Amino acid sequence: MRTMTILKWLTSAFLVVFMPYVTAQAGEGAWGPWSNPNMPSAVADAFVEDDGGALIIACNTTNKLISYILKEPRANWQEGTKIKITTRADDGSETTSTGYVINPAALAVTEQSTFDNISTMGKATSFFALGDGVYARIFPAVNFRKSMEPVLQACGDHW
Repeated sequence: MRTMTILKWLTSAFLVVFMPYVTAQAGEGAWGPWSNPNMPSAVADAFVEDDGGALIIACNTTNKLISYILKEPRANWQEGTKIKITTRADDGSETTSTGYVINPAALAVTEQSTFDNISTMGKATSFFALGDGVYARIFPAVNFRKSMEPVLQACGDHW
């Protein structure tokens, strides 16, 4: 029984550590520019998973504010509510923000401290995770910093 528990733990650890890297390298998902006709004044970057999960980070060039949208298709959040979202990098750094649910499977973080979250994401070497304590999503760090440079520059920021 103890051996089975250890095996399950090792399998889970392998998937958490290596799967985001393998996925990014295989080209199934990668950080890249994102656009939306409803947001013409945005410079954005995104990672979209094949299950519909996504992280979209955007600079509103009109007011120079960075925000992000976390899409989690498994979620069933109450539209209009506030949810605490924690960002954790694989180096142990962590930040927390407040997200506003925009539909049952998506929330937006638009507060002034959003750059702190992106900075935490940028510290990751292999992966970082975003979660609310019930739902969590892991994103690869491969090419994240490079891909985010145009978004940061559009808002007058840099690494």
